Amino acid sequence: MKAKVFISPFDKANLGAILYQALAWVEWEKAIPRDAPVFIKPNLTYPKYKPGVTTSPEFLEEVIVAVKSRTANVYVGESDGGYRGWPAELAFAAHNLPEICRRQGVKLINLSKMPTETVKLAAGNREVPLELPALLTREIQALITVPVPKVHAITRFSGAIKNQWGCIPNNMRLRYHPLFNDCILGLNRLIKTRLAIMDGTYMLDECGPMVGKPVRMNLAVVSRDIRAADLTCCDIMRLDANKVWHLHSEDATTRDSLETNCVAETFARHTFKLHRPLRSWVVVFAFNRPWAIRLIWDSKIGDLLHRIMYAITGNPTRDDIQAMKSKYQAHLDPESPHRLK
Repeated sequence: MKAKVFISPFDKANLGAILYQALAWVEWEKAIPRDAPVFIKPNLTYPKYKPGVTTSPEFLEEVIVAVKSRTANVYVGESDGGYRGWPAELAFAAHNLPEICRRQGVKLINLSKMPTETVKLAAGNREVPLELPALLTREIQALITVPVPKVHAITRFSGAIKNQWGCIPNNMRLRYHPLFNDCILGLNRLIKTRLAIMDGTYMLDECGPMVGKPVRMNLAVVSRDIRAADLTCCDIMRLDANKVWHLHSEDATTRDSLETNCVAETFARHTFKLHRPLRSWVVVFAFNRPWAIRLIWDSKIGDLLHRIMYAITGNPTRDDIQAMKSKYQAHLDPESPHRLK
């Protein structure tokens, strides 16, 4: 059976209509049961809206409206920022999600605060225990991912498959990086990722996930096959999918089994290329080395190394967090260590 992928340009006025057309074309009713509990996972990998980095609030609201035409039992959520970065509530507030979810009558969830259960994921020839939100493993019937297509410093490309790494509630999820290629597809199967609605308002060039050059594309890419959606975005971005290791598996979708409503390369008007600055090479080196991750991110020596590096290169993410903690103080839990004292 062909994996159907719908690609379309959009503007602010017609986005809602385009999404309904896309969902009908990919036959989303086969993936989303009527009135089923559904979780919508945007990409909030930065504490405020950043074009090409986080899901556009306007795009996300149109997705919510479309999903509600099939089920009223909708959750929207994200985990806390990685490397002890920021509480999800900070990103929610800066993306106007409390107001959007109140207006649409859906539930906004911080996955890092939900009850968890231990699951076992296959990683090569062994099984790895992983804590995941029980909401995703036991309660919902389908997860809808709403990522931003990016050139990624470590994995080369980030999209519909990788977005669910953020469902791991532990904000030190980088400890699991050496297991990423082995675990990410199994993680998506376990939490029932059934539909990708990719926010191509901007796509990120050069060096994601949090920095890089946003390129205005105004494209929506929709599919019930998350790998097919990622392959299609790689074609649009002129990226070599053969170098994106997490897109490969024995039972993987191939281009021969894709059915698109139009030719993806029609929209390939910009050549996206990976460009890693020096700081990214440190992360690349450590990615598959547990001892290096412990040393650089999970030790007193690592804290000192980061302070030295930030003193030299600056850290705009930390600066943004400090500014937003004051602006959105009311949205933080009174007991949160992230609240200003």
